[in-house]
Amino acid sequence: MRKIVFLFLIMLGLFSCSSDKAKIGGDYSLAYESEDMESAPITRMNEPAAPLMIKEQTTSIIEKKIIKDANIGVEVYDYKLFRIKLDSLVKSLNGYIANDNLYNNDESINCDVAIRIPEKNFDKFLMQLDKGTEKTLYKNISTRDITEEFIDIESRLNNKKSVEKRYAQLLSKARNVKDILEIEEKLRVIREEIESSQGRLNYLNSQVLFSTINLTIIQKIDYKYQPSKGKNFFQMLIRSLDRGWSVFLQFLLFVFKLWPFVIIIAAIIIAYFKFWKHKKAKKQKKDK
Repeated sequence: MRKIVFLFLIMLGLFSCSSDKAKIGGDYSLAYESEDMESAPITRMNEPAAPLMIKEQTTSIIEKKIIKDANIGVEVYDYKLFRIKLDSLVKSLNGYIANDNLYNNDESINCDVAIRIPEKNFDKFLMQLDKGTEKTLYKNISTRDITEEFIDIESRLNNKKSVEKRYAQLLSKARNVKDILEIEEKLRVIREEIESSQGRLNYLNSQVLFSTINLTIIQKIDYKYQPSKGKNFFQMLIRSLDRGWSVFLQFLLFVFKLWPFVIIIAAIIIAYFKFWKHKKAKKQKKDK
């Protein structure tokens, strides 16, 4: 009887232990599932899950390279006064005169001026210019976007500089004369290309930073006929005598330069006349 009771107690203890393990395992699985459920997005049945938010990569802003040019023709009342104001305006806007051509005729004063103005002051210069003119004959403003060309040249320039560095490294490792000469020749070529590309970039930069205004200034003037003042007869006569005397003196000087030939010719003429007289006298004696 005791053995039966003892076996019953042992079985009861084993059963209680298994139930505690199951309870512990169940609590762990629920805790694991609850953590997953909190981290995972909740969706309804038959509805697509919300798209994941992906951070967009920020792209670098490309600076535009714009060249501004203008061709303008203006008519003014007083060219001198207008020119003083124009030079003062250009100087105040940190610009300069690149070219200046002035030419006049009986009907007008004309001047062609090439002005270089910083791009930021381009519009301000045009506004101030309109205020001081009597009449605008024509105005042509053009813009050119060279951003693509600028980026292309800059990219090629960077690639060429990288090639130059690699050639320089190879040159430092070269051991025989043939390799050194070949690498130096390639370095020379690539450096010339770098200088050419850099020069082009510098030119484009200058064109972007400073705008060019080709300005034609015209001032119309009243035409007055002024007859030419001719010289009188006695003045022309004296001038002709003076020129004739000068020509005569030049001829004498020319003859004196040829004096050996003059003597020879004179001797020939004298000999001929003597021979002719002698022959004539001899003929007369025979007739007698």
